[in-house]
Amino acid sequence: MGEKPEKPSSEAPLPSALELGFAYQFHEDSRELWVAFDPLETSRELSKEQFQQITQDAGFRPEEFPLTPQSVSVLLDTVRRREAKDICISIPVDGRVEVFLNPSKLLAGMVLFGAQGQGKPVDRAQIDQVLKKSKVSHGIMEDTLEKLASEELNQKLRNTADVYCTVIAYGEGHENGVDARLETLIGDASDRRPQEDEHGTVDFLDLGEFPMIEENTPLMRRYPPTKGKAGMTVTGKTIRAKDGKDIQFKIKDASVKPAEDDEDLLIAASSGLPVISEKGVHLEAILKIDKVDIETGHIRYRGSIEIKGDVRDGMQVIATGDIKIGGVVDAAFIKAGGHIECLGGVIGHTGSEYMTDKAALVAECSIKARFAHEARMQAKQEIIIGNQVMHSHLSSETYIQVQGKGQVVGGSLKAADCLEMSTSGALAYTETHLEVGESAELQETYTELLAQLSHLEDQKYQLIELARKTKQAGREELAKKKDQLIRAKETLQVRGAQLNKDISQIEEQLRRYYASKIVINRRAYPGTLICIAGHKYEVNKELDKVTFILKEDKVFIQQ
Repeated sequence: MGEKPEKPSSEAPLPSALELGFAYQFHEDSRELWVAFDPLETSRELSKEQFQQITQDAGFRPEEFPLTPQSVSVLLDTVRRREAKDICISIPVDGRVEVFLNPSKLLAGMVLFGAQGQGKPVDRAQIDQVLKKSKVSHGIMEDTLEKLASEELNQKLRNTADVYCTVIAYGEGHENGVDARLETLIGDASDRRPQEDEHGTVDFLDLGEFPMIEENTPLMRRYPPTKGKAGMTVTGKTIRAKDGKDIQFKIKDASVKPAEDDEDLLIAASSGLPVISEKGVHLEAILKIDKVDIETGHIRYRGSIEIKGDVRDGMQVIATGDIKIGGVVDAAFIKAGGHIECLGGVIGHTGSEYMTDKAALVAECSIKARFAHEARMQAKQEIIIGNQVMHSHLSSETYIQVQGKGQVVGGSLKAADCLEMSTSGALAYTETHLEVGESAELQETYTELLAQLSHLEDQKYQLIELARKTKQAGREELAKKKDQLIRAKETLQVRGAQLNKDISQIEEQLRRYYASKIVINRRAYPGTLICIAGHKYEVNKELDKVTFILKEDKVFIQQ
């Protein structure tokens, strides 16, 4: 067999740039590399890789003169067509830095982009200039800036797509002052403030025994507000801080006084029942009696009352403080400026014509009773019944709860936020009205405010038109009416701000009413009439363990 011809050990070497018709020129001023192509007989088509090799052989290394791909493509296309061409194939790119700020301007960062080709690296002067333009002047970290300007870092990033990003300045956050607060120093007291649990529900405070304290007992301490500490952004702008809001003791009467050596300490000026209010504490005298009947007569007392026994038919008990009753309330009238607690039940008569002849309890705070039969109760805080509510009318501005296994039969229960009970209605059809979130009056007010706001917008448009026509009438007419137009504008702005504030408050209240609910933990019998924020629903079959809520303007059932 004949021998196989040997393959060439390597491709033929490329001709030089001059042999191919290329002439390179480096512009010192712009640091750009240009090439002029003049077709020769020895010219030929080249690939990008071959042209890069020719350029490197001509003494222009890619590390110093990275080629611009678009320019090389244009050049090689003219070579293919054998047309003369003069083009820039390598443009230097100087290194640069960019500054960014977070929205609060408490943090400034910098991004370093490396130079390309013959581009100049970033130096400290360039960094300082960028900082000045970005107005970054506070909290600057000098060590970090020195690193950004270092030759080592700039050389590492040269001719790469990598960037270096770092934080260069920190601002100082502001600290708002702490509001003043009042600390109660007595563990056993009647608290007339609404108390919320972790779910935001106002909870009833079991008064227990009326506590008594002696003169000069420390009652409450005031912790003054603190001043706010201003902050500063990285641009040197001061961030104002709010001082804490102050609160002072509200001394109701001479039963309490500030301590002689400490004006922030409130002490007892006499003995009595401590009562905590929104901005202070005062002492009330306690009237303790065995019972209220014909022998005692009506009881009206400035302070708190503790009744060991019953309150009989037709009697009245009125107190500015709390009322605690150990027995039963018959068809009597009870009114308290604080809480009412009835350890027995409340029994009235439906045939009574006047409120004072019925079993009627009215409290500025809360009411708690064992049971209610043909009674009326009205409280600004919660009403809690321990067992059963029969043919009674209860009204609360927060919530009503019937505890245990008791049921609500007949009558009505009305609350702002929630009704909770074991059973509603009875096997024998008995109308039982349950209502939460009553908002008809509020809705009417809301509609009226929206109408006023719409009318105000019309007035604003009319004022704009008047201002435009006045301006068209000339400078003299505008000068005459300028003050009048400004006053009208300010009046409309003030009125608009107040309307929007009122509307927001009503919307918040309406959202509260729309979120109200009725919880029946065991069974709802037919005859239970549900009303949530004016939307009604009638239970026409037995429902077990059900919650009624409002959704999309309809009463929905959750089981």
